[in-house]
Amino acid sequence: MTHSSRAILGHTTHGQGSENVLLLHHWMGDAESYDPLIPYLNSDRYTYVFADLRGYGTSRHLTGAYTVDEVAADAFHLADSLGWTDFHLIGHSMSGMVMQRMILDDWLSGRKRIKSAVGITPVSADGYPADEGTKKFLWDLIHQRELSEQGLLMLTGQRLSPVWARSRATRHLQTSTKEAVQGYYRMWLETDFSEEVRGAKVGTPVLVIGGRQDLPGFQEEHLRKTLGAWFPNAELTFITDSGHFPMDETPVYLASILEHFLDAHRGACHDGQAQRH
Repeated sequence: MTHSSRAILGHTTHGQGSENVLLLHHWMGDAESYDPLIPYLNSDRYTYVFADLRGYGTSRHLTGAYTVDEVAADAFHLADSLGWTDFHLIGHSMSGMVMQRMILDDWLSGRKRIKSAVGITPVSADGYPADEGTKKFLWDLIHQRELSEQGLLMLTGQRLSPVWARSRATRHLQTSTKEAVQGYYRMWLETDFSEEVRGAKVGTPVLVIGGRQDLPGFQEEHLRKTLGAWFPNAELTFITDSGHFPMDETPVYLASILEHFLDAHRGACHDGQAQRH
């Protein structure tokens, strides 16, 4: 195992466009979880970089503290290593929380490198609102196949084939370390930097994408009272036929939503004026 604060996250690249996009993955999947989107992304306009967090995928050998600050620092370090002066940021689920940390830090630093940011079924900056029973279930499912499959099906409204859940769980178990999954559990369930977010009035354009078939803590009511209220430039949209994993459930539509938003924020970086789009 390697533990280095300066380690560069493993990543894959798709496209050769002039606009750079960094994508971070969810708790039960690595960078490969975005693969269903790739055929529908504009590779001439955008350069997409799919990063693996410490303990996952091509970064499986990297250990760490598994905190939101560490992931944010790793992601900025990766962008630096790629020579990016500005970029768009996409985070899914637990990495939607990381996205909020990154745009907060970027805004407060005055650098404002992040042109726009997207949270796909994101965990809010105050952590996922789970009761004790749910927390226990989520802890117990870590690297347990049957419970992992059950959790995946719950997050998609019990609508999808168990064959899909088995394939996703298999990939997850093969490409993550138990230590990392436990560490990130604490991150997305126990972290709370919402007071900082509320006070900062971050002007970065933000898109929040929810799924109508998702669990309550990812549903519209919660997302509107958190991210929708905290970020002056937040837009929210909800996919009727998707739960927590729209890249699997509605890939063409998700890719279209993402690029419509990115297209609106290409060119020069935003200034400090809060503009609603």
